[in-house]
Amino acid sequence: MVGRGTALALMLLLAASLYAQQRPAFGLSGGVVTATLPVAILDSAPVKKQLASGLTTTFLVAARQSQRVLGARIEVRYDLWDEVWLVRRIEFDRKEDRQRLTSREALEKWWRTPVRIFTAAVAATPLQVDLTVLPFSASEEEDARQWIAKGGGVATPSGEGLVDVLIGTTLAAKPIIRWRWDVQVAGR
Repeated sequence: MVGRGTALALMLLLAASLYAQQRPAFGLSGGVVTATLPVAILDSAPVKKQLASGLTTTFLVAARQSQRVLGARIEVRYDLWDEVWLVRRIEFDRKEDRQRLTSREALEKWWRTPVRIFTAAVAATPLQVDLTVLPFSASEEEDARQWIAKGGGVATPSGEGLVDVLIGTTLAAKPIIRWRWDVQVAGR
């Protein structure tokens, strides 16, 4: 039989292990901050469910230092018809990588590639980094807006257009999940 203290210690160890698995590795080289996202993020229950839907899952990485905010966007969609992963990464400087991956293993390898999220002028940089997971991509949101807008602008008694009401209630999707890390990035 496990004592109460031992059980508590095991639970704390498990929680710390899970936290460490979901924490990105941050680096700084040549004034560029990178984040290597752990595969555990893809395996978290809400993300895994969204990925299985066949819709695009968007990962927004925002790195903050005082009033300065830079970041990256990662989009992942499993094409149910062709059974491939369609991925896109846009880094802080708009550099884009778009690929078609044929297996989950290839997706995990691509996911572990460091993403460039920030520029820093000093060797030690304190940052607050947020990862927000959204249930759609920017292009899907725009496509939905255009599709809804084509339906006409029938007015409601309050004077608001039906299109505006539909857009406001359907496209203002809440994030699936969020993570936040306070980091001190040091490099050369």
